[in-house]
Amino acid sequence: MTEAELLVKPEKDGNTEAIERISDLLSEDGIYVIDVNRRIARKAASLRARSGLKLPDAIIVATAIQTACDAVVGNDGAWRKLTEIPFVDLGELAKAT
Repeated sequence: MTEAELLVKPEKDGNTEAIERISDLLSEDGIYVIDVNRRIARKAASLRARSGLKLPDAIIVATAIQTACDAVVGNDGAWRKLTEIPFVDLGELAKAT
């Protein structure tokens, strides 16, 4: 899901260099691409029902929770409402640097 969201703008712009950089990033050591399974889908449904998250966001957060990530990182303030996993706001990080 994250890969698909990262690729939308480069695909729209026909930016093959950005597409390749994203592919390289997601192939780095320590980056894990997880297939969506029924356990993640059910967690996403639960999150979406409770919080009103859009389905792609619910899948991303559910994947992070189900794979025991330390935190979920993003720029969507709606994720801040969730209590199952810490949220790191990219906007706040950018302001701090």
